[in-house]
Amino acid sequence: MKELLDKRVVFVVGKGGVGKSVISATLAMRVAKAGMRSIVAEMNGAETMAALFDHEPVGYETHELAPRVHAISVTPNRATEEYLLRMLRFRLLYELVFRNRYIEPFMNGVLGLSDLISAGKVMDLEWERVNGSHGPSGKGPHQWDLVIVDSPATGHGLSLLRSPKAIMDLTRIGPMHTNAKQIQELLADRSRTSVLLVTLAEEMPVSETLELAADLRKHVDIDIAGVVVNGVPPKLFASEEAAAQFDEVRAVGLAAGGQAAAAVRDAERLLRDRARAEEHIKRLRGELDLPFAEVPMLARRDLDAEALTSLGTHLEWLA
Repeated sequence: MKELLDKRVVFVVGKGGVGKSVISATLAMRVAKAGMRSIVAEMNGAETMAALFDHEPVGYETHELAPRVHAISVTPNRATEEYLLRMLRFRLLYELVFRNRYIEPFMNGVLGLSDLISAGKVMDLEWERVNGSHGPSGKGPHQWDLVIVDSPATGHGLSLLRSPKAIMDLTRIGPMHTNAKQIQELLADRSRTSVLLVTLAEEMPVSETLELAADLRKHVDIDIAGVVVNGVPPKLFASEEAAAQFDEVRAVGLAAGGQAAAAVRDAERLLRDRARAEEHIKRLRGELDLPFAEVPMLARRDLDAEALTSLGTHLEWLA
């Protein structure tokens, strides 16, 4: 996992419902195990990290959820307010101009300002120093060894990553252009930033992941570190011999009826689920020349700090 741990920022991206937050938390625990400090930045005000670590909602403030594991919930409004107040200096001017009910939708919808500022907050976290200073010229050790971005679902996540270039093309000059350029340079720096794709071994998530990888390569200048296939059904048998023995007892179990037959049918269902998952993973591997990790399926009730640490062992493919 050394390659990924050497980065400064990792965007965890994928379709909604594939477990991006679980993988973000797993990566944070793996970073902590290496003796490093990370912060998970959840976009759009999400609070999944707090729930995973049995912590109260963190809001737009940094909270430690476990030793060396921190989180912040980034909302576009709070990030925009923070950025513009830094630029405009005066809150009254901010309130008059950017809280105007006609201007605010234009800035967010037409210009994509909220996506840019959310990406800018990620850059601020990457810049942050232990002494509290920010900015590209900051001195001293960084506050965070790795910034992990628990990105919005596929479409919005892609929009977030494309926003700096879009604003640069729109503005051409000025402070907004300069800021967008700094963010774009961070995204394009392969020594500092990567995307980690997360999917499930199912038809629709796999198709969206392939489309997302193509869009990232075409429209966003950013490194793709690899693919995590989350929630993979387990192998029922450890060897071909064990599988052959199951074939021998299948008919006996079904004929016996009752619990024996039910156990056989459960096993057959698990075998079908695993076979389908393997076909989807095969498709991914065939179309994406990237490192892969398979993370096993866990029940939501089993997800705690210990389980997340254990899941981290399945990300060792990045070593």
